[in-house]
Amino acid sequence: MSSGISRKAFLRTTGVALAATIAGCNSITDNSEPNTNTQTSPEASPQSEQQNDDSPTFGSFYVGNANTSSSTIIDGRAEVVYTRPDTATDKSPVVMVPGLGLSPYIYTTTPDGRRGWVEYFAEAGHPVYVFNPPRNVDSGGLDTGSLQKSDSASLSRWSIDRAWPTWGFGPEVGDPYEDVRYPVESVDQLVASFPAYVSTGGGGGGSRFASPQETAALKALLNRIGPSVLLVHSAGGGSGFAVAQTVPDLVERIVAVEPVGAPTDPQIVAEMGGDAPFMGVYGDYVGERGQTGRKEATQTTAELAGEVSPASTLLSLPDEGVSGNTHLMMQDDNNGEIADRILTWIGD
Repeated sequence: MSSGISRKAFLRTTGVALAATIAGCNSITDNSEPNTNTQTSPEASPQSEQQNDDSPTFGSFYVGNANTSSSTIIDGRAEVVYTRPDTATDKSPVVMVPGLGLSPYIYTTTPDGRRGWVEYFAEAGHPVYVFNPPRNVDSGGLDTGSLQKSDSASLSRWSIDRAWPTWGFGPEVGDPYEDVRYPVESVDQLVASFPAYVSTGGGGGGSRFASPQETAALKALLNRIGPSVLLVHSAGGGSGFAVAQTVPDLVERIVAVEPVGAPTDPQIVAEMGGDAPFMGVYGDYVGERGQTGRKEATQTTAELAGEVSPASTLLSLPDEGVSGNTHLMMQDDNNGEIADRILTWIGD
């Protein structure tokens, strides 16, 4: 590699063109999942030629390995929902990863019909790819035959009784915090979006929140689109951090929204994304939600990353005078303000 261009820059320049040759390819109480429309894959032509009109491009495609065996409950397939800006851009792609039992819905819209983060980031000029984890039934990675034969795996789905206090809507379901920023009057739409997901007590190997299938599919997505900003939420941090260690040249920055598994080992942080700056983001009522330890770990990650990348930081919204934000801040009533803060940091 020439000393005149970094590996990340090289991959960024050639990634889209190369992608044309890459094959992309608890009980249940609710029954609704979001739908997406599949259009032409965005990697079919160089980025400068991807847009030939003034309309945004939307669609979906699949990454990962669909091969299964009798012992595999979740194979490697994962759906990716994408949105590209309405004009050609050289800004970094942003890959958004939802938390456990959540789907691309949390990024694409809000329960009360406002704009989601996908639209905010695309309007700022970033191609956006939302990763739907293989464990989600609506993503395509479930082997139903193997599930029926398994004694350890089962289907689960979030319930609002569990989600309401855990995610900081209020102390108990139906009782919101006075300053809560989530549109709780429309929470039925959130509940309807909950996908059934596979619970395997380890995801078929690896940690509880970072199965080999999920990390492999996320890695395949980054290999396909090139160096990107990796934005992970909650349990999505497990696979995100693992992939950032595995393919650091493909991770330009890391944004971790109230993550699970924020690393506190200096060596792991040093390996994660190479010199990629790290930003942790936290909302309100962390103590009431029992998330103090996770926030402290995220603070440690930011501090360790800051030794190499000074831009690394922890954005604690209450410390900034912004109260009432929840675990699903990408859908809170000030989601645009939070998106602007993240976008400013990405562009600094």
